[in-house]
Amino acid sequence: MLERQTLFRQLFAIGCLLAALATSATSDAATIRAMANNNFVTATAAGTSFLTATASVASTSEQYQIINNANGTISLRATISGNFVSADIGLPAPNTDQLISNRPVASTWEQFTLVPQPNGTVALQALANNLFVSADLNLGGDLIANRTVAQAWEQFIIDNVIIDSGGGTGSCANVSNITVNGTTYVPQWCQEFDGSAGPPDTTVFTFDLGNNNGWGNGEVEVYCGPPGYPNNPSQCPTSFSTTTAPVYIDGSGHLVIQPRNVTGTWLSGRLNTEGKHNFQYGILEASIQLPNTTNPGLWPAFWSLGSNITTVPWPACGEADIMENWSPQVLNGAGPSGNNSTIHTAVTGGSGVGRRFTFPSGEAANTAFHTYGVIWTPNEMQYFVDNASTSFFTATPSSLPGGDTWPFNQPIFLLTNVAVGGTLGGSTSGLTNPGPMKIDFIRWYTAQ
Repeated sequence: MLERQTLFRQLFAIGCLLAALATSATSDAATIRAMANNNFVTATAAGTSFLTATASVASTSEQYQIINNANGTISLRATISGNFVSADIGLPAPNTDQLISNRPVASTWEQFTLVPQPNGTVALQALANNLFVSADLNLGGDLIANRTVAQAWEQFIIDNVIIDSGGGTGSCANVSNITVNGTTYVPQWCQEFDGSAGPPDTTVFTFDLGNNNGWGNGEVEVYCGPPGYPNNPSQCPTSFSTTTAPVYIDGSGHLVIQPRNVTGTWLSGRLNTEGKHNFQYGILEASIQLPNTTNPGLWPAFWSLGSNITTVPWPACGEADIMENWSPQVLNGAGPSGNNSTIHTAVTGGSGVGRRFTFPSGEAANTAFHTYGVIWTPNEMQYFVDNASTSFFTATPSSLPGGDTWPFNQPIFLLTNVAVGGTLGGSTSGLTNPGPMKIDFIRWYTAQ
């Protein structure tokens, strides 16, 4: 996988380094190829014709510069004309939403989000109308941003390289199915974190920022995004280095969250897939090696929230903690010897309903990678550690107190973070040079 490193993974890492200087990462000539017909996307020198995916070979008309924008989107500049590609609905009818390279500067209509697809391609989602770009020949052959979902005609290969698993933009190509109790689960979304060292991929993850009044738990950390991330707190690094970043890809196949004390302020990372990818049913799992939580100070977690949280506030939206760990010195935490899985609902609130897993003798959360997961079906969540066939906690609507509502039959998004201090983190007075949380992979499987 490493030798097929995607252009965008490289560009993002470069872009974060340059972001502090208010410049954008720009690629050399790249090509865009429609997966459905294997043809290249063509622009014209005059910029008066719409983009089409009809060229069997690539020349100058099929080359683009990829501009990595600070908000996590990209813009496309046609090499032959120097103009940006636009999906502007203000173009004269009947050409609404058709792509044309005629803009000298890139604004909202010239920005697109790269959305990784399960087959390793990407879809282009226009930022302004939130619709996917299609190359469907049944529409006349012109590229047009008018599809609400991405299927074959909305999938593209960039620069003749299928998007790999570097930096969190994942492929499930080498991930095996899981069979549990006669049901086979097929991998659909896999973040393997291969690739060179650099910031995590903002096409996959959103970053919570700042302290947010302790996040309701009295936490002391300031959460950072990658260098140059919009609205990054002033305490966060402005250039990338694995020695200063609180969250990064380590170049050895891991996502790392490393809490750091910088002149008295604890910096850490909290990533989520909100607005990037929602999940509903199947198996969700992550392979994680935790920092040592024998003593107080750290509070690592891998968890989910209901995707309707903006309209149904916590806890009624539902929170499911797949992995949560804290010191035995704080409210009898599991520490390195175990894991807590808990669901939080409207009535159970912060206390939730959960159970503890204890590792076999000789094993610990901080000395090796362990797989923390949940098998999720309507009205049931089965939590496991290392073996999906053996759950240690099963939650159903009957697990809830009277008058409560089961909120887990709807889409969710994932989060992972290392909190510092707070309700379960405890005192940070003895916290010095803590170890990192390392994630080998995060995967989602659906029932076949």
